[in-house]
Amino acid sequence: MSINNCILKVLNMEDQNIVFDEIFVEERKINKKRSLVYLGYLSNNFEICPECGCANNNIIIKNGNKKSLIKIPKVSELNCYLELKKQKYKCKNCNKIFVATTSVVNYRCHISNNTKYAVINYSKKAISHTNIASFTNISNVSVQRIIDSIYDNEKLYKHYLPKVLCIDEFTALKRQMAFNICNGENGKTIDLVLGRKVEDLIKYFNYYLKEVREKVKYVVMDMYKPYLELIKNVFKNAKIIIDKFHIVQLISKSLNKTRIKIMKMKKENYRKFKRYWRLILKPRIELESSYWKKYTCFKNLMTEVDVVEYLLSQSVELKATYDLYQSILYSLQRNNYELFETVINMEYKNISEYMKKTLNTLKEFKEHIKNTLEQPYSNGIIERNNNTCKLIKRVAFGFRNFKNFKARIMFATNIFRNKKSYENISSLLNV
Repeated sequence: MSINNCILKVLNMEDQNIVFDEIFVEERKINKKRSLVYLGYLSNNFEICPECGCANNNIIIKNGNKKSLIKIPKVSELNCYLELKKQKYKCKNCNKIFVATTSVVNYRCHISNNTKYAVINYSKKAISHTNIASFTNISNVSVQRIIDSIYDNEKLYKHYLPKVLCIDEFTALKRQMAFNICNGENGKTIDLVLGRKVEDLIKYFNYYLKEVREKVKYVVMDMYKPYLELIKNVFKNAKIIIDKFHIVQLISKSLNKTRIKIMKMKKENYRKFKRYWRLILKPRIELESSYWKKYTCFKNLMTEVDVVEYLLSQSVELKATYDLYQSILYSLQRNNYELFETVINMEYKNISEYMKKTLNTLKEFKEHIKNTLEQPYSNGIIERNNNTCKLIKRVAFGFRNFKNFKARIMFATNIFRNKKSYENISSLLNV
């Protein structure tokens, strides 16, 4: 392998038309920073004139040179540049002058495609635009322009939706919610919509073709009631699945509020109720019954079962609410809908008002909870994506422009869904 090919390999360039000088690199101070500058020469063999299309029968002649200082990725944490001496040509037929071109950098651009590709890779991580600009030796504006050149969100009519759709919301901009749409099978974000009003969301989903919307079989959501109207209007063939985590969270909150109520009434056992709340919420079958130890606030050696039984013995209301909580939790853990339906349809006298409201909610959603227990889908995927969105927003200290925020989120959670983004990076990075 020649020295010229070795240099191209080190710089990750494939254009064989670039020839490096014998002394191919030198150190310079650029913008008061120590930098490496690689010295190269570019020429092309034109068979036809790119301006008039005439065949090159000695009518294309050399016409001087043009120097370009191109930013390339760092080497050994030093800013690097490619000082490329481009050959200029002149066509005798049309008298037009043109310059040699290369795949290393786009026409009339001074940021290499490898640098733009580095921006794309950094954008998938939870770091700010300022850090990306610092790592790649370009400006914040250039980082945003490169991201915008890849991400296209201007397509009005949509042509694809997955079989399983996960929906949720999170706080995007100041006092504004963003509606997150996620593929329930592979976890990729499909789109973000600013706002969560049902009227606006119905209008948004109507941009999808009717055949596409009818292919959606399941929609996974939390217990936010307005979304029921949305799904029934937009996805006529879809079954609603209530995320199991939100069901458990609902009954856990009811039991915990009951515990707090009893804790404030039973001043003599206040510390015990406050300290061992986790044991009350813990599934009964997971409580330790054979390991004895000393518990704070108790004089004798006890097991976890003993602690829970003592706390429940202090209130009939707490005991009845706890038993109902454990029955519902057991049916959910076993995916037993018949048991779940039997439990919520029974009459209870001593349970708390919090649990009564929860029972009414579960009865209202019981048809959808049946789908939850029969299907393996959940909102765990979209909760992960929501966490990524919040992390990027926090690292960036917030976004003022939702379009920029949305583009960054799509990079982090669904970048390069099309393989052409890898293969045709030169055409995609035409900025």
